[in-house]
Amino acid sequence: MEIISVRRGFASDHSSTSYEFLAVDKPLGKKERSEVSKLSSRANPTSRRVDFTYHVDGYDIPGGWEQLMERHYDVMYSESYDWWTLAIAFDGKTGKYDDLNEYGFSEDDGLGIEVSKKGQRIVVTINCRIDPGMAYSNDCGYDPDEDDESGNVETDDDLLNLLVQIRTQIINGDYRALYAVWETYGDEDSENPPPKPKNHKAGESVVNEFAGILDVV
Repeated sequence: MEIISVRRGFASDHSSTSYEFLAVDKPLGKKERSEVSKLSSRANPTSRRVDFTYHVDGYDIPGGWEQLMERHYDVMYSESYDWWTLAIAFDGKTGKYDDLNEYGFSEDDGLGIEVSKKGQRIVVTINCRIDPGMAYSNDCGYDPDEDDESGNVETDDDLLNLLVQIRTQIINGDYRALYAVWETYGDEDSENPPPKPKNHKAGESVVNEFAGILDVV
């Protein structure tokens, strides 16, 4: 048997819950990092990233991960027992929140999309499964303090990078990635399906990449 290639996946102990957070718009200062580090003795936040891992059932981020998205971070993913939570946060107007709410849905198994709003902060949460065969790697500890020449934040974590791109699309009114979640997990017989976004070439590869990692139960 010839090994043609090796794919690296997200490393996790399936008896644990793991989180990865990234600040895109604004790096955390010393005060903010201190606030985050108090949530766990093992947390070591940098100006852009922090990760949490809990190996015992019943232990989790004090106050929940949502508070971190509302105050400090812009994208996050979490894995627990092969179930994934992907979150995207940004400041948006009421109209944007109303538009995004049209893509919200939840199936009996909990898979779907939730949209919440606190003040001007909108958080889009995607509950999904991710194909374990996809090549996603995370080398924890890398801090993208030096952004690229275009001012974009890019990490060594493929999934975080993909979520950053999807976040940009959503902010710009492109909801094709959210519709891909509906196409994967939504009820095709629903009387209230979300509106189908327009197809255009710009960003198509990002949407296709995201749709390709979603795993059907």
